[in-house]
Amino acid sequence: MNRKEFLISLAGTILTAASPGLLRYKKKKTNFLRPPGSLEENVFSKSCIRCGECIRACPAKCLKQVKIEESFNDWLTPEIIPRQKGCILCQNCGIVCPTGAIRKVNSEKIKIGTARIFNDMCLVWTNQKECLVCLEFCPAGAIYTDDKGRPIVNPELCVGCGLCEQNCPVTSQDAAIRVSTKGEKRVHLKDGKYY
Repeated sequence: MNRKEFLISLAGTILTAASPGLLRYKKKKTNFLRPPGSLEENVFSKSCIRCGECIRACPAKCLKQVKIEESFNDWLTPEIIPRQKGCILCQNCGIVCPTGAIRKVNSEKIKIGTARIFNDMCLVWTNQKECLVCLEFCPAGAIYTDDKGRPIVNPELCVGCGLCEQNCPVTSQDAAIRVSTKGEKRVHLKDGKYY
């Protein structure tokens, strides 16, 4: 048995041993926050070759690999977990992506997701203290205050970078402002062209 045959045999043994456990994993997470300029989800996960170039090129270190227990189909693809680190919108990921799964786009077209304030957790909305950290960290100017000084998100301006979520001073695991991709349209492919 040569080295190649040995490695193939070893990989087969490991996959066979792990397959009962892997089959238990359903796609637990369906709302991945992808890098700016990512293709629509159904095309993205097929186009991404899981090379990790985008993760290495990210100066903010906001890109993480999807864990196998979150989604077997999306395992090792890049995602942003804004509570840990928000995106600084540098678009290095789109420059280094070898397959075009992530593309460099005009800054006006960046739409990663949209932030939403959870009023029952927000320090200002619950009258616990004055705090507008989310407004201070928003690079798009998408957060403003109402007539009572409470933060509001303008979904049209929000790019979904997650800097607001990362810096939210609420001490629980979940921030009072969170970015989601539900209903968002990312760069999509139509007639062989990207829009």
